[in-house]
Amino acid sequence: MNTYSLPTFNLDLSDLLGAHSKISNFNPLPLFEKAQKSLEQKFENKTIGFYHWPEVISADEINKIQTLTRELRNQYEGLIIFGIGGSHLGAASILEALRNEKEEKNFPIFWLNNVDRWAMERAQSFVTQRKVATLLISKSGNTTETLSGFFHLSPHLDPKGIVIITDPESGELRRWINTHGYNHLPVPPNIGGRFSVLTSVGLLPLALGGVNISDLLQGAKDLKKSLAPLPLQKNPAYQYALSSYWWDKEEGHHTQYLMPYHSNLKLLTDWYVQLWAESIGKKDLQGKSVGPTFVGSLGTRDQHSLLQLFKEGPNNKVVGFIDVASHAQPLIVGASPVPSPDFDYLCQHSFEEINSKALLATAQSLKTAGVPTYKIVFTELTPRSLGSFILFQELACAIAGEFYQVNTFNQPGVEEAKRLLRQSL
Repeated sequence: MNTYSLPTFNLDLSDLLGAHSKISNFNPLPLFEKAQKSLEQKFENKTIGFYHWPEVISADEINKIQTLTRELRNQYEGLIIFGIGGSHLGAASILEALRNEKEEKNFPIFWLNNVDRWAMERAQSFVTQRKVATLLISKSGNTTETLSGFFHLSPHLDPKGIVIITDPESGELRRWINTHGYNHLPVPPNIGGRFSVLTSVGLLPLALGGVNISDLLQGAKDLKKSLAPLPLQKNPAYQYALSSYWWDKEEGHHTQYLMPYHSNLKLLTDWYVQLWAESIGKKDLQGKSVGPTFVGSLGTRDQHSLLQLFKEGPNNKVVGFIDVASHAQPLIVGASPVPSPDFDYLCQHSFEEINSKALLATAQSLKTAGVPTYKIVFTELTPRSLGSFILFQELACAIAGEFYQVNTFNQPGVEEAKRLLRQSL
């Protein structure tokens, strides 16, 4: 009950939707139908484009991405990317999840997503030690942090290796393209930055990083296909959105954690936080501030720093776990360098087993304390599985926005800070 098998990952919401919660007596169908009607209207009139994009992206755009990838990887020794927020976290999180040490060494990628002096000096060292290609990503074309970093390092960059990803019609970067003939790719006007992972914003960096973008898009298509025939009350995207909304609004659990137990998935939770926080945390149609606080953490590291708070601090949190089913040859713990009879049992176990059991132990401990939890388990960690997960989270977030009655796709608080920064400079 309330467990779902999706393409390449499983979702267990049984604790959030179980009998111990008041949600078990709630009929969500009217809420689901209202959200579905509103979203379908946005998708059909193309004011919002992320959901259908994996199917409608043109073959010409895919071919251009693949051609640029071949050319840049053949001519350059690495890549620097200027991008922040929605122009950074999605693609960077997939690269972190999938790239191995050999790939990182063969074609290193430096993502300049902050403009503090330490980051700038490291970036300058990177671009002066090798011949690098450059991606400049900004939908608006006027992101202060992105442009300032690019300006500063431009003397060290080959103009022929620069690709700009921006709005197809407007903005200062579009004027550069029209005037100076830079290589370029579009950001669809109806897809906001945090929803743009599966557009050229994410696809070109991922292709350059060695990720199979056809498989990534196929994973998103598989997810969409798997959800299409389901009645709303059995649709896991609607139930996942309801879980977040209900525990915030009705149960007073205003802080919601997502906690992978694999180090290479930590950045994926940072993307999740941006997606949900920037989409939900705002004023609703009545002018009331709404939305929980979303937090990304990492097991087992944060298990040893946060579990005490989770168990015995204020019971106002939801904790989601992410695990990955292992198909590789297990890595068994090596022998102790000194006789250690009390701990010899460790040498009988693999690190995969220890990690997975640490997650289960944490979940069980939280359950005894009455802390609501849920679990996501990837059956594989591949471009296909991440494409499926990305579109699932984007859709669930859009559904939750309808529940909260907010404009999920704007970010007035962020835009104000951008405006004030430009004014102050």
